[in-house]
Amino acid sequence: MWPACLALGAQKTFWVSKDPAGWSADEKQVLLNQSPWAREGFMRMEVQKSKPAIPDYGASPTPNAAPNSRPGLQPGAVRSVPIGGPKLPPPPSNDLGQPVQFRVLARWESAKPVRLAGGPETPELTGEYYVIRLHGLPLMPPKAKAAEGAPNPNEAALQEIRDNARLERNGKPAILCTRLFAGSGEVANQALLYFPRGADPITVADKLVTLETRFSLFHLSIQFPLKEMIYKGELAL
Repeated sequence: MWPACLALGAQKTFWVSKDPAGWSADEKQVLLNQSPWAREGFMRMEVQKSKPAIPDYGASPTPNAAPNSRPGLQPGAVRSVPIGGPKLPPPPSNDLGQPVQFRVLARWESAKPVRLAGGPETPELTGEYYVIRLHGLPLMPPKAKAAEGAPNPNEAALQEIRDNARLERNGKPAILCTRLFAGSGEVANQALLYFPRGADPITVADKLVTLETRFSLFHLSIQFPLKEMIYKGELAL
């Protein structure tokens, strides 16, 4: 088991020891899907639990009334369920089960190792932005025969994702998303998020960057340890 673990560790850090020209197809897939620049998270549906109502098992119809003082009952009479008769229904459970969640991959398309591994081209990619691709978003699938010029059924959701997307650093203002490119066809569940590098770019000293976004009841949060995102001695974002 120990040699196998060492081999796996070497496979996942091949970009440190090998030149890009020597990367195999499998190694490129590792970098694009299971590397410090490509991390998975869960977009979870957040449902606020409300306090369940307590069933009324023979309670008084009026406030402050004695339990058995309702009309039709003689003084001293007692209402009860006969032994062997029907049981009282159990109180409702507030357990909503497992949360609804979708696995989402977040990848830094603007990072040099991702581009060297054959990451897809991005629209208007320049050094002015951090570009992160989200793959696996819980969006509406494309219609088989959508009319030309028909509105995107995910337009409202994508607008919310863009408006709420941010890169958070401890002790610094969040970097807000300013542009979003939506996927179409077979990649309709993808989106490209653009974050301006600005005058205060991300540095290794920030230690951790958290990608946050949400739409409707869904929330996504993925952390990126910056010390692991070093390529050729420099932070690659």
